[in-house]
Amino acid sequence: MLEQHREESLKYPIQTVPAPEGFPRPKYFAPPKGKPGTEAILQAAEAAGIVDEFDGVPLSQKLKRMRRLKINTVLACCADEDPYISGAAAVLRENPDAVISGLLLAARACGAKENKIVVETKREAKEIRRKNPNAELIVSGTRYPARALLKRKLQAAGKKTAYVGAQACIALAQALDDGKMQSETVITVAGDAVETPSNLRVRIGVPLQTLFDFCGVSDRARAVYIGSSIAGKMVTDLSTPVTADTRCVIATLRVPKRKVYSCVGCGRCSRACPRGIVPWRILREVGLEKPDPLRMLNAQKCIRCASCSLVCPSGIDLAGAVSKAAAIRKSGDFD
Repeated sequence: MLEQHREESLKYPIQTVPAPEGFPRPKYFAPPKGKPGTEAILQAAEAAGIVDEFDGVPLSQKLKRMRRLKINTVLACCADEDPYISGAAAVLRENPDAVISGLLLAARACGAKENKIVVETKREAKEIRRKNPNAELIVSGTRYPARALLKRKLQAAGKKTAYVGAQACIALAQALDDGKMQSETVITVAGDAVETPSNLRVRIGVPLQTLFDFCGVSDRARAVYIGSSIAGKMVTDLSTPVTADTRCVIATLRVPKRKVYSCVGCGRCSRACPRGIVPWRILREVGLEKPDPLRMLNAQKCIRCASCSLVCPSGIDLAGAVSKAAAIRKSGDFD
């Protein structure tokens, strides 16, 4: 059923939602002239206020960090991997040339010699190559969390990689070409309370209610989540504004009930983790009166994918336990 929601939202072109009356118009700045170098690209990314839709990090900061780490392969992330979200794939289908253009600029800014576009399936790769035969693509697969697993595979092959969101790539190209500041984002609106699951292009800052009015959401909707179907958070106020990293809004007819049982020590969580964390051991440690930080191995490496919680047969919030352990290790407060 989840895959049907994704296919439905990807079946149609991205629709543009009109901004509310009186909403500020997009802003522009003077772009650099000629072929931009590293500093010009970084300055344009900062001036345009570009934020990566996958992690909410300002693109200028991300590119500077990638340069310090000497990343040699930049990946444009067009693989959504979430069973509801299809916004990144829709953006790539709509304008692969713009994604490629921004990706090349990102690679130049951080000094990377190689760049590729990440798609989930061979079928999707075929669709993109039909529109642009020269697109450099790599298939991530559909096993969650696909992006982390692909990165681990590439690092094992000696490639230092980093992801940049498809929309961040396009925003970077627009900033250098036209001096346009980032003012819009593409969001997947789905869930069993949504009449027409869609990918919507909306202005950053508009309230969630604007999306619901456009898509048609049942009055019987009982829960609304933003972020993702796996690691998103529930919201109750539909005046909450859309941000650059609001990738998905899900409306459901009922609130999911989660039954929690004691840990059975099956080890599924450790096998699911792409970062080598053993969540069940960390859960046991943080439950102690005086947890030992040395027993919370790799907690700080958590990427918040929540794979451990997903596969737990006991319904335990293992991702929350790991997050707590990471906070303890970072703070140094072990008493």
